[in-house]
Amino acid sequence: MKLKPLAGGLLAIALATVAGCSGSSSTPTNDAPDAGTITVKGYSGIFEDVFKKSVIEPFQKEYPKIKVNFVGSANSAENLASLRAARNSPDTDISIMDISTSGTGNKSEVFQPLDPAKVPNMKDIDPRGKVEGNFGPALTFDSLVLLYNDSVTPAPTSWNALWDPKYKGKVVVPAQPDIQGTGLMLIENAKAGGDYTKSVDQGVARLKQLAPNVQTWAPQPDSYTLVQSGTAALAVGWNARGQYYADESKGKLKVAIVDEQTIFQINTINLVKDSPSPAAAQTFINYTLSPESQEAFTEAMFYAPTNTKAKPSEKALKRTSLDPAKSAEILQVDWTQVAANREKWTQLWRREILAS
Repeated sequence: MKLKPLAGGLLAIALATVAGCSGSSSTPTNDAPDAGTITVKGYSGIFEDVFKKSVIEPFQKEYPKIKVNFVGSANSAENLASLRAARNSPDTDISIMDISTSGTGNKSEVFQPLDPAKVPNMKDIDPRGKVEGNFGPALTFDSLVLLYNDSVTPAPTSWNALWDPKYKGKVVVPAQPDIQGTGLMLIENAKAGGDYTKSVDQGVARLKQLAPNVQTWAPQPDSYTLVQSGTAALAVGWNARGQYYADESKGKLKVAIVDEQTIFQINTINLVKDSPSPAAAQTFINYTLSPESQEAFTEAMFYAPTNTKAKPSEKALKRTSLDPAKSAEILQVDWTQVAANREKWTQLWRREILAS
């Protein structure tokens, strides 16, 4: 995969006092890099469960004086909305969300830049995951895939399977502003020869044609569960979660990486502006970006690592979005522009697609 760059752990820092440097018994404050309580807001469900086990628990063993609370959100839009609601008195230190949404947060000063001296692992992040101005970089890489079960034959190799009349009422697509719906719209817009920087009308028209097949644009509890249970036959979803649930379901849920363009999805990890515990928060962010932490999360949930020094097992890497043997062509997307069009496209979906 050839992608354009998006833009362009913490080593222990010395305390300012001799007492701190000598390990004095003076009580550390929440601004100390190795002490305090931090709140991390990110995806709920299986992401939360695996992240706690493979990242947070090892971190707290290494930094026992830092307590990490994780608060789950259904999606990035909900996450950002909650941060905006609390911006006059922030109660969250770190937020994990997709890059189009975090870009909005960066511009609207919901987030603040990281200190490279406190987050030295930033320098080893893949150029595709670096964000201008030292704002929160990529924590994970992923890609959009098709989810299906045994009712779908033959195994799908194209997004076109979603439009097959035999799956009428059996398709699930999370609607805009969820970037799974956004991604499918951009893919179909490109297939029709459109340029999303000018118009997404061709993608919208294609999704209007899909509407009769769609069982729900708001899957509850999620697309993976609906397909696995047989309630739906086909859905769009993320590779990492799909691979995880494929194992958990013992093959009831299957993952198809199509032979066409797909969307390269990036989750960023961000420092909330006026974080209650910014030093401890950056200690945690640095840890999550370390090769060891990245490897552990890849092994546990098949997100592709963003630290170029991370070396997960070949077996795990082959099931991520970075497996060169099976990765589809990546549609080039400027997520900053996607973020700028979020509200306009959401209204377009409501008028033209969801009303179909």
